[in-house]
Amino acid sequence: MVLCAGAAAGAMVGGARGARAQAVQAAPAAPARPSDAPLPSCLDQTIKDQLGAELKPRGVQKRNFIKNKKIVVAAHGGLFGGDLTSSNWIAGGSLGMFVTEDFGVNLEFDLTPLTLDLDSPLSKFFGDNRFAPGMAYVGLANLMWSPIHAKLKLGGGIVHSDIMLFAGGGRVFHDAVQGLSFDAGSAIDLFVTRAVTIRIDLRDLMAVEEIAGETRYTHNLVATAGLAVYLPSGL
Repeated sequence: MVLCAGAAAGAMVGGARGARAQAVQAAPAAPARPSDAPLPSCLDQTIKDQLGAELKPRGVQKRNFIKNKKIVVAAHGGLFGGDLTSSNWIAGGSLGMFVTEDFGVNLEFDLTPLTLDLDSPLSKFFGDNRFAPGMAYVGLANLMWSPIHAKLKLGGGIVHSDIMLFAGGGRVFHDAVQGLSFDAGSAIDLFVTRAVTIRIDLRDLMAVEEIAGETRYTHNLVATAGLAVYLPSGL
């Protein structure tokens, strides 16, 4: 009887251990990542399918206008902030061409009055006219680089734009300005249509000026806005 009871107990213990082993083996393995876990309901699966159909990756988008081999004609006006002279208006235009999609050349001609608000007190103090105000004519040649094409959300729509950097040199024709002048700055073209843009630019116009007996290498801030039109060159 004792042997029978021991055998029965051993069989029960062995059966319990086997059942636990089978339960462990039957239990599903935990997902390696939370995203691998199965969706909890049919509703979540439906939402996932809808989002997957609507949110498609866009990738790199094509530009809606190509500048390569295009001629660009611009007219602009703005503010000339003189370093030694008084601030005044500036107006002019430019003619350029992009030899590739990113690089181009630009010729610009502007005019601005060079005046000195302190000239009258200085003339009264020294007894002579120490500055002769007049119209200054600015001629510049620049190299253009357009490394960034951007999209801006304006007025409920998407506006394409090109951000450009430029640098160059030329002359400021005025008796108070000596030698060559140089400029550097940046501009943005906001495409109103496929060929017409609103161009806003900001530059530093550097020149040697002799104003009221002082000669100095000046940094003049120029900010302009205007319209630019891209035309085919036939190349």
